[in-house]
Amino acid sequence: MAPTQGPRAPLEFGGPLGAAALLLLLPATMFHLLLAARSGPARLLGPPASLPGLEALWSPRALLLWLAWLGLQAALYLLPARKAQVAPVSALAPGGNSGNPIYDFFLGRELNPRICFFDFKYFCELRPGLIGWVLINLALLMKEAELQGSPSLAMWLVNGFQLLYVGDALWHEEAILTTMDITHDGFGFMLAFGDIAWVPFTYSLQAQFLLHHPQPLGLPMASVICLINAIGYYIFRGANSQKNTFRKNPSDPRVA
Repeated sequence: MAPTQGPRAPLEFGGPLGAAALLLLLPATMFHLLLAARSGPARLLGPPASLPGLEALWSPRALLLWLAWLGLQAALYLLPARKAQVAPVSALAPGGNSGNPIYDFFLGRELNPRICFFDFKYFCELRPGLIGWVLINLALLMKEAELQGSPSLAMWLVNGFQLLYVGDALWHEEAILTTMDITHDGFGFMLAFGDIAWVPFTYSLQAQFLLHHPQPLGLPMASVICLINAIGYYIFRGANSQKNTFRKNPSDPRVA
């Protein structure tokens, strides 16, 4: 069956060549950032740190978890691409409907791939990545407690601030329905990789850095940091609430 075609949008990310490059560069960049955070000098622009020895990496349980996680990612990458071949034109995303298979795989041909009532993009947009981010942070906090006797104040602050952000996102989960990711972008490699790999493993870099590079922090400076974070959160929540209100009803008197 020939692939269905829908409305097309201008090519982004340098077209098919740029999309092909990003398929390799995004995972490589994430891996480099993780290595840099745990290396001695922690230089972002320096050469990648050497990998630990194989004996330090081997764990049967970790291998099984990695294979399960890899299988989940593979399913999320491939299912929308296959399903979109028979999806109606109305279900296709303009950005992922170029006709080039690599570009469409990267952007995502189908806007909201579903199996029955289960919407893959809506589910992956917040829950796996954000909850995974919190779990990784907590694991790093526990590891620091194991190594140092107790978590540092800096580690507590990183965990607390980022938990607040994740809790806010999950509490206001319905607001995701008005964002560009849901209304415009297809569910391809870009969103799937971003949701279940980039978010949990790069957003937790601060905690990863603190585990390997402890930073002393006194109460006065911690108080200043908390105040700045509170002000930033107030602005963030107010701005996002206004955006969501406007997207739902541009004539709402609160934002008109």
